[in-house]
Parts: sequence; C-alpha cells; structure tokens
Amino acid sequence: MMLKLRKIWSKINLRWNAQSNKKYYSFKWRSRKFILLSIVIILSISISATAITSYKIVKGLLLTSLKEQVLLKTRRGQDDIDNWLAIRKTEIKTLANSTVVRSLDWPVMEPYLQSELKRLQTFLLMGLVTPDAALINTHHDHLNVKDREFFQRSIAGETVATDPIIGRTTKQLQIQISSPIPAETGIKAAGVLMGGIPINRVVEAIGNLHQGKVSYAFALNSQGVPIAHPNKELIGTPEKAAKSFLNSRNPRLAEISQKMVAKRTNIELIQLDGKWSYIAYTPLREANWSVALIVPKENIESPLHALNLLTTVLGGLLLIGLISGWRQVQLYEQIRDRALIASKQAQQLSKTLKELQNTQAQLIHTEKMSSLGQLVAGVAHEINNPANFIHANLNHASVYSQDILDLLRLYQQTYPNPTPEISDRIQDLDIEFLAEDLPKLMASMQVGTKRIREIVLSLRNFSRLDEADMKFVDIHEGLDNTLMILNRRLTATPNLPEIQIVKQYSNLPLVECYAGQLNQVFMNVLVNAIDALEEASQKRSFEELKTNPNQIKLQTQIDKSSHCAIVQIYDNGIGMSENVKQRVFDHMFTTKPVGKGIGLGMAIAYQIVVDKHRGTIEVDSTPGYGTEFTIRIPLTSKN
Repeated sequence: MMLKLRKIWSKINLRWNAQSNKKYYSFKWRSRKFILLSIVIILSISISATAITSYKIVKGLLLTSLKEQVLLKTRRGQDDIDNWLAIRKTEIKTLANSTVVRSLDWPVMEPYLQSELKRLQTFLLMGLVTPDAALINTHHDHLNVKDREFFQRSIAGETVATDPIIGRTTKQLQIQISSPIPAETGIKAAGVLMGGIPINRVVEAIGNLHQGKVSYAFALNSQGVPIAHPNKELIGTPEKAAKSFLNSRNPRLAEISQKMVAKRTNIELIQLDGKWSYIAYTPLREANWSVALIVPKENIESPLHALNLLTTVLGGLLLIGLISGWRQVQLYEQIRDRALIASKQAQQLSKTLKELQNTQAQLIHTEKMSSLGQLVAGVAHEINNPANFIHANLNHASVYSQDILDLLRLYQQTYPNPTPEISDRIQDLDIEFLAEDLPKLMASMQVGTKRIREIVLSLRNFSRLDEADMKFVDIHEGLDNTLMILNRRLTATPNLPEIQIVKQYSNLPLVECYAGQLNQVFMNVLVNAIDALEEASQKRSFEELKTNPNQIKLQTQIDKSSHCAIVQIYDNGIGMSENVKQRVFDHMFTTKPVGKGIGLGMAIAYQIVVDKHRGTIEVDSTPGYGTEFTIRIPLTSKN
C-alpha cells in the first residue's frame, strides 16, 4: 500500500516540477524578450532622436553655408560698385588738387577739364561751384546748386558720391561725384569740383548679380528709394517721385529696407508676391546706398532635397536594424565635415577678398603718388630754367649797373658844375639814393633767385623719379628736403602757432636705400606729427603754448651692433591711446575725419621700411605727451 502511494506521489511531483519549470522558463523568456524589446526601443528612440537632431544640425549648417555663399556674392557685387566709385572719386579729387583747378580761373580751367573729359571718357560733364553755390560747367551752363547734396557736403570738406538724380543740363540720370578745392590759406574749401557720371555702370553691376533662375538684385538710396531695379517703374529720383520701400505695404519688406538704410548686412527670409525668397543685403562704403539680392527659396534650399531624401531612407532602414543608424551617424559626420570645410572656404574667401581690397586701395594710392611725383618733377623743371636764366644774368646786370654808377661818379668829379637842366634832373631822380640802393636791390634779387633754385633742387631731390634702384644716399638730405616741402605748414599763421624744428643729426654714412620711397616714409610720419600738433594747439591756451611750444625733434644715430641707421621723429602733440598704437600700421585704419585721411600713409610707410628695406619702424606714445617713431634702416641692403 505504501509502495503504491509512493509511486503515485512521484508521478504527481514530476508533473508539478515539469509545469513549474515550464512556467519558469516561459517567464524567463518573456522577461528577456521584454528587455531586448526595451533595449531595441530605447536604442531606436535614441538613434531616432540622434538622427532627427543630426538632420536639423546638418540642415542648419548647410543652409547657413548656402546663405553665406549668396551673401558673399552680394558683397562681390557691392565691391564691384564700390571700387568703381572709389576710382571716380580719386579722379575728381586729383583734379580738384591740381594747380589749374585751384586757380579758380574758369577760362583757364575749362580747356583743361575738357581735355580731362576726353581722356577719362567716363564723365558726362564737369563743373566749378563757388562758395556761393554758383555753378558753371563744361556745357556753358550757369546754375545755382545750393539745394544739391553734393555741394552741401563737399563745401564742408567731403569727397562724395550722391544719390542719382536727373541732371539739369544733361537731362540724364546721373551720379554727382564732387570734391572740395583746397584753399590757399585756412581750412575752408575755396570751391567744389563736380563731375556727372551716368548710372549705367551701377545698373550693369546690379543686372549681373543673380543666383539661379528668377533671382534678381536691386539697390536703394539713402531714402529707401530704388536706384537700380529690374522693374523700371519702381526707380525714383528727387525729380521723379517714386515710392520708398520704407513705406511698402509689405511690413517685412519695409523692415528690411529700414535695415538697409541703416547700413546693415544680413540675409533673411521674406514673402514677396506670395512666394518665399531669401534677400541678402549689404551697404556700400563709397556711397550711402545698399545692394540687395533676392533669391527664391527653392534656389538656395534645393541642395537640401538630397538631405531630406537621405533622412527618409535612413528612417526606413532604421526599422530593419541598428546598422542603418550607424550608417546614418557616418553620413552625418561626412556631411558635417563637408559643411565645416565649406564654411572655412567661405571664411578664407572673405579674408582673401579683404586682402584684395587693401591691395587695390594701396595700388590706387601708389599710382596717385607716382603721378604727384611726376607733376612735382615737371613743375621743378619748368621753374628751374627761367630761374637759372634770371640768376645768371643778375651777375652781369650787377656789374653793368656798377659800371654805370662808376661812370656817373667820374662825370661828377670831372664836371662838378653841371648845367641847370642836369642839376634839376639829378634832384628829381635823387641820384645819391639810387647809387646807394641799386646795389642792395641787385643783391636782394640774387638772394631771391638763389632761394628759388634751392626750392627747385629740394623738389627734384624729393621726387627722385630717376632713382628706381637702390643707391647710397644722404638721409639728412632727404629729411631736409621733406622739411622744406612742408615749410608752409611749419610756419605760424593767424590760426596756428609756429612749429619748431629741432635737429640732432649725428655723423651718418651714406645709406643704401630706395631714396624716393624713404622720402615718402619721412613725409607720412612728419605730416602725421604736424596734424597731431595742430589738433593739440586747439586744446592748449596761449600760456601753455608759450611755455611748451609745438616742437618736432629729428634725431639720427648709428647702431653699430645691427649696422643700422636710426632715425627718430618725436612730436609733443596729443599722443596715441594703446588701441590706436596697436593699429597704427593697419591698412585703412585712420583716426582723422572723413575726407582728410584714408588710413594708408602709415601702412605704406611700414611696407616700405619692413618689406622693401628689411628694416623696422616702431611707435612709442603716451596720450597727452606726444609720439615718437623710430625707424631703423640697414646701412647696406639685405635684399
């Protein structure tokens, strides 16, 4: 009986264990499946979140890069117009500073300006405006331009390019380029030289600016009115009223136009005529205008379609396995690298463009200085010939006059009792005074002609057009010639005190250098020193100027350790702040007001000393106490 019960219990126990094991393994499998499903779900969510985030980042990077390319193209169009306007400004400013124009004699100026119109072949006309706003131009018109912007700004000292207007003489839409004519004395302009140029070049540059189909560009003036636009009906001038974009019914367009008038640079999304487009805008430097490029949204974002398709494919593959997610990460890394490379290339292009702008500005300045040197040498040559003729003949004239006076004295000794008629004539002529004053007169004339010859020699030595190669020259001679040319600004005037020159020259040997270029360095440094002293004089009282007069000290010495000639130029002017001192040799950096400096003088001086002569130029300055430039030039060339 007990044996049967034991067998029955064993069978029941086996069945229960089997069911328990089955339940245990079933529970274990379900738990593992849940864990794996959870891991898959978590990984899927993580990968999906990563994929979505990656997509947004990549899209943002690509879109930013594509928008930067559009903005860069807009800047290229702006630079094209700016460079063209800068050249026109330089031409007018050069003419305004010429001797013929500064004479303000219209009968003399007119044939000269007519010849320049034929030579330049850019201007429609040129004209002279007197300070009372009376204009006479090469078309023989007499107008009053008191209401014209170009006159108001140029008579105040600016070289400007104004908003396009319809000329009263040409009846054409044109841009007025004007520059002040320097007066012989004082700081006010003696008049204004203007030139009218057609707007066709600006319209052409705007017309060539596009990015894909249906894109177009336009330009706004300082009032937000289009001056170049594919739709001719929108173009306006003060004579032909047109709606300003500032008052557009499209609030976004009005907002962006306000930013353009405020001379900002950006690229934004806008809806025009029911279509979404990007508008990239940037201001001009040479005029108070802004250029904008409108590109349909699909033109810029079309490269993103491939990214959208790629994301869709990766999302589908994500359902198959985690491999697709890994592939997506790899593609993301590749695309991000490409986007970063594209961004770096855009930055490099921007840097290169800035360097090209600086180089172009420097070339313009170099060409202007070369023309000025040729003009100085030509004037010196023309003055030298008659001066030599007068100086050479004065010696003979002195001898002849002395012989006549000796003969007259001999007559008086031989015939002490002249006739009454001769006696009356002697009294009328005051022969004794003439005999005493005539030698003094001839001597003073000789001193004057000698001074003219010295000035002519200084001008010719300063220009040194015939010395393109390195030569051994006397640096002291170059400094003295530069001071002689600047003598007008060193002497006292009713408004400015005298600037004292203190020379502490040591015994320097001849230095191998480009003489003309080194003279240009001395000129740039001394002009800056004079400007600083003139500015400081306006802030000092009479007593301060009496106890501490304006002074420029020139000191030379030899550094035997480095075999260099050292030239130190010190002024007790206003000095420089630390920020200005750090940037004084940068291209296009200036602290002078608009129209007085363009920020190239010290940059060119640095290039001549460091690059051309392998020397150094350093500045030491304390605000309120003055500035000292130290120039080191090797005694022999290192090139």
